[in-house]
Amino acid sequence: MKRILCSMLAVLMLIVPLLGGCKHVEKNDVSSVASRAESSEDSYDGSPVTPALWKAEDTDGNSIYLFGSIHAADNAVNHLPDYFEEAYAECEALAFEIDISAMMTDLSASAEMLGDMMYTDGTTIKNHLSSETYQKLVKILRDNDAYNPLYDYYKPVMWESLVENVIISQAGLDSNKGVDMVLTNRAKKDGKDILETESAAFQIGMFNSLSDELIEMILAEYTQDNAISVQSESLKQLYEKWKAGTITAEDTQDVDESSLTEQQKALIEEYNTALLTDRNTGMADKIMEYLKSGKKTMVVVGAAHYVGEDGILSLLEEKGLTVTKISA
Repeated sequence: MKRILCSMLAVLMLIVPLLGGCKHVEKNDVSSVASRAESSEDSYDGSPVTPALWKAEDTDGNSIYLFGSIHAADNAVNHLPDYFEEAYAECEALAFEIDISAMMTDLSASAEMLGDMMYTDGTTIKNHLSSETYQKLVKILRDNDAYNPLYDYYKPVMWESLVENVIISQAGLDSNKGVDMVLTNRAKKDGKDILETESAAFQIGMFNSLSDELIEMILAEYTQDNAISVQSESLKQLYEKWKAGTITAEDTQDVDESSLTEQQKALIEEYNTALLTDRNTGMADKIMEYLKSGKKTMVVVGAAHYVGEDGILSLLEEKGLTVTKISA
């Protein structure tokens, strides 16, 4: 079964740097993790970068920019096109899925977030996965120098993030150079307000609420033969489409249901509802709130959330907004 693409956890961009030591950063200092994204040009080949940007307007003349992000990238993110730069210059605020800077500068909040990802009922990940899936996941992490026995006390949100980071690394990308990290870093330097469409607590709660059956299916898929290399290649292809601004709903939900059981189809539906459909509705409502606020804002959320029948763009049009794609 092909796994749902673009399922990379948004919280991955928080979990990875926090695992590096969860150290405190002064509030007037941008994240050292994010600033490394600007430190070299070795991963940028000079090819055009033209990601999707839209402008949504209501009948009262209020408008808001909508920019699709990807949570792992390379230094190409530092070479965004003129149409993005012009929109960015207009904006007083950027609204991300979560405010990374707040988590990176608040040790207590970081510790609380990590605590929410740990089992507190006396169980470990071994009690929630089959023995076969657990052992294969451990092998993947060990083979990539990414396993620590302490991770057994963490919930699946951590395990998926760890394996996704292996995939990202093999794809030649870096979560610390993702759009969210780079633009948060930049907006802080430029004195723009940082807003949220969700929150870290919401996202972790969402993943923690997924059924054990769904978690088993998601994590077991990583353990299939060549799954890591196949998904790394898929991520590279998806990144190229992000750079070209051509991501579609089909790119982010590439699942062949012909060989699935009815139970698997139900689990896929649970997954899509929790990670995309319900979140898109909440994000669209938040976008309307920011649109009416009078503060010129750019919303920066995963590109997968914008596209498709249940995507943010369609939801905003249903609310009476006119959505226009901006290009060079």
